[in-house]
Amino acid sequence: MKITKYINIKTGLIGAIIMGTIVFFVNLEFGWQAATPAAVKQAAYTFLFGGIVIKLCETLALKPQNKWKGIFLGAIVASIITISAVFLVHNLKGTPKPFESTLPVIILGPPGFIFLAARSRKEKI
Repeated sequence: MKITKYINIKTGLIGAIIMGTIVFFVNLEFGWQAATPAAVKQAAYTFLFGGIVIKLCETLALKPQNKWKGIFLGAIVASIITISAVFLVHNLKGTPKPFESTLPVIILGPPGFIFLAARSRKEKI
């Protein structure tokens, strides 16, 4: 069993670095002691769970025969899961600005998933 069948490691790692850095700076006004755990939570989530959701997006994008239905399906499902999970993680404990920490995902997630779904269809079909 190959782990890359279930998780997109490369994209998850890139996303973890980008999103962890953004969340660190969003929460830095509360000090590095508050910003660091928020950034680590975001980076860990993005790498582990995000890598899995990215793979789900790519898989769903290939299901429908219609290219645009596939892209929309992959992007919308991945966006809903990601935005909901990120908001939940930041609300659990310790993130000073949970909504503001989720906002980058709300803004960057859907276009990113559209791109990944379209790339997936282009590569596989």
